[in-house]
Amino acid sequence: MSVLWGNIVSFMGCTVMVLIGFIKDKNKYIVMQTLQFALNALSHLLLGGIGGAIASLVSVARNIIISRWNCTTAIKIVLIAVQAALTVSTITLNPITWIPIIAAGMFTWYIDTKDVMWFKWVIIITLVMWAVYDIYHHNFVSVWFSAFTVISNGISMVKIHKERKEAKEQLPA
Repeated sequence: MSVLWGNIVSFMGCTVMVLIGFIKDKNKYIVMQTLQFALNALSHLLLGGIGGAIASLVSVARNIIISRWNCTTAIKIVLIAVQAALTVSTITLNPITWIPIIAAGMFTWYIDTKDVMWFKWVIIITLVMWAVYDIYHHNFVSVWFSAFTVISNGISMVKIHKERKEAKEQLPA
């Protein structure tokens, strides 16, 4: 029964994730993404993914912090260290349980990158990692949404690359 409820809550979180794409105001975006991470945390808890729940809750804290202050290297290191410490102290570690630590840490580290292509690579890499974690914990809804998000980011990267190439070709010699 918890697999069903976990996937229902995951669907709610993933739906919020899709709706976030339509938001243009950064503050509203952060609020909605925080709701998404809270729902993700609950779905991970229901599915037995304590590491995923911790990563999602630290992401909630990260969003609150970066909405109020600049995301400095020190803040990033503290957030990643807190997540790792909480995860290590609350679960038995195996290779799967390291995935949320690495994925959320990687996303946190590169959250303020200015290079949209690099950020999209970070999104793709971390979503593939989360998909592996979600398969292990039977979070099938999240796996599908991650797959679609990877595909949409890949398509977006191809378009960006094409636009950059065309813009470069139009420069006077």
